[in-house]
Amino acid sequence: MIIDFAEWISMKDWRSDKKGAALLASPAKSFASTVLDKLWKRVTRGGNLVDLDDEARHQLRITAKKLRYAAGMGKAETKRHKRFITAMEGLQDQLGSLNDLATAPDMLSKLALSGVPAAGDLVSAADKGTLLNATAEADDAFVDAKRFWR
Repeated sequence: MIIDFAEWISMKDWRSDKKGAALLASPAKSFASTVLDKLWKRVTRGGNLVDLDDEARHQLRITAKKLRYAAGMGKAETKRHKRFITAMEGLQDQLGSLNDLATAPDMLSKLALSGVPAAGDLVSAADKGTLLNATAEADDAFVDAKRFWR
């Protein structure tokens, strides 16, 4: 994301249009709040995580990762900031575990390990139910965490 940002700053013609001029004139805190709000809304509007398919949860995981990186920039280490980041980490960890579970069969197949006896332990349906419940709890905790930038 930082590389994309640096490229956008150096390569894009954002400074010469009206919107870019408005961005230059606005305070950085206002711009950051707007970006964080957009990412937060995309993460919280993900719907019921239990009902989402694996790909939708993966896309939500990517958006959550962007929000976490964006929220982690700067020196705003208040208690509210720490609680937000902790809740964000919990959600990301659970979404990552679900993604690992979803991608394990394909990975095992590509590595010709599908027939290994312990391979079945990596893709257990019971594990998915447990992970879905834990992810829903992490999502609730994240939604309940106050946005530190507001």
